[in-house]
Order: sequence, then C-alpha cells, then structure tokens
Amino acid sequence: MRLLVVFLTLTLGQTAAQQPFKPESGQAGKDVVWVPTSPALVEKMLDLAKVTKEDFVIDLGSGDGRMVIAAAKRGARALGVEYNPEMVKLSRQLAQEAGVADRATFVEGDMYEADISKATVLALFLLPENLRRLEPKFRALPPGTRIVVNTFGIPEWTAEATQTIGDDCVSWCTAMLYRIPAPAK
Repeated sequence: MRLLVVFLTLTLGQTAAQQPFKPESGQAGKDVVWVPTSPALVEKMLDLAKVTKEDFVIDLGSGDGRMVIAAAKRGARALGVEYNPEMVKLSRQLAQEAGVADRATFVEGDMYEADISKATVLALFLLPENLRRLEPKFRALPPGTRIVVNTFGIPEWTAEATQTIGDDCVSWCTAMLYRIPAPAK
C-alpha cells in the first residue's frame, strides 16, 4: 500500500509538472493582478500612439506579452518587463510563435526599477496608484514620448486623446494617450 501511495504521489507530481503554464485573468502579481487587455484594445492603444517601425515600445507589467508582440508585428522594437518568470517564459514562446522574437524582448524584473529612458512609447495597463508611483520616471522621459494607457488615466494629467472600442465591450474599453511635454522655459 505504501508503495502505491509513493507511486501515485510521484506520478501526479510529474503530471502537474508537465502541464504548461496557463495564466488566468485575476491571478495575483507583485503589484497588480493580471487582467489581459483585449486584442481590440491592444490595437486601439497602438493606433492611438501611432506606433511605427521607428518606435521602441515598453510595456511595464507585460503579462503574456500581447502588447509587446502586437507592437513588434508593426515593426517596432518592443520590451516587456514582467515580474512573474512563468509569464516571461510564456511571452518569449508566444513571440517566437508569432515570428517576432527578433523585435520583442521580455525580461523578468520590477516595473519600478526598469530603465524606461529609451522608450518612445509606453503602453500600460496599470492602476492609478502604480501610475502615480511611476510618475517621476515619466517626467524624466524625453519630450514627445507617448504614454498610452488602458482604462486608468495618469492621476492629475490630462489625456491628449481618448478613444473607446466598440459597443459590445463591457470593461477595460478605453485607451488614453499622454505626451511628455517640452520643459517650460
């Protein structure tokens, strides 16, 4: 009997270990829960920011990499910074499958520690408190840098443009664009 219990424990453990990682909406992260941006809103956000092959797009808290991969499909270089190592691994795999691994890079890291200084576009789906905490980094970006966000605006900033996706969308439907202004003279 004891041998059977050991065998079943080892077998079940191997089966669980062989299951590929599958993210679930609402799963806990370090600073936020993961909720994926819909493909329609990903495209709306990239359209609103007018992302081209000349851009370097950074997504802080990049989750499964969908924003970075979509930007890379437009020819942009793109970087996803994600705290969860399983998400990073999944993102790299999805970028490879999409044929954009040469333009889509994913690193495991803390969004508050990430170097965003080279970004021409930040594409973000973060809570207002996360955006507020990142604000000093935003203000240090070069004038003209675009920040496009999903649903939650940067507190006390005025969006340059706001667009909402179709009538059938019930949550996380709005993209807002901000632009880093030139310093006051």
